[in-house]
Amino acid sequence: MSRSNKRKKVSFLKRNKIAIIVLTCLLLYLSITIVNQEIKLRDLQIEGDQLQSELDELSKEVSEIEKKVEEGTSLEFIEKTAREKLKMVKQNEIIYIIQDEKESD
Repeated sequence: MSRSNKRKKVSFLKRNKIAIIVLTCLLLYLSITIVNQEIKLRDLQIEGDQLQSELDELSKEVSEIEKKVEEGTSLEFIEKTAREKLKMVKQNEIIYIIQDEKESD
């Protein structure tokens, strides 16, 4: 009986040699594909994290710029800028310029 079992095993391998080769190749191909997909997925996750941090930084920058724009359109800011940079005065306003003693020497 042991010879019979061995012959059945050998004959099974011989008869299905092509099927075993095809299945082995298929498993190898699937393994390689899964590994490549995992590598791509990891790379995409890293890229996504980088883009998310860049998006957060840009959002902060946008909010700061919007705040500056709001401040720039306020009347107090416009008046302060006109007085400091353009040396403008209000109507009927007198400006006194105080000179340092060092400048007059």
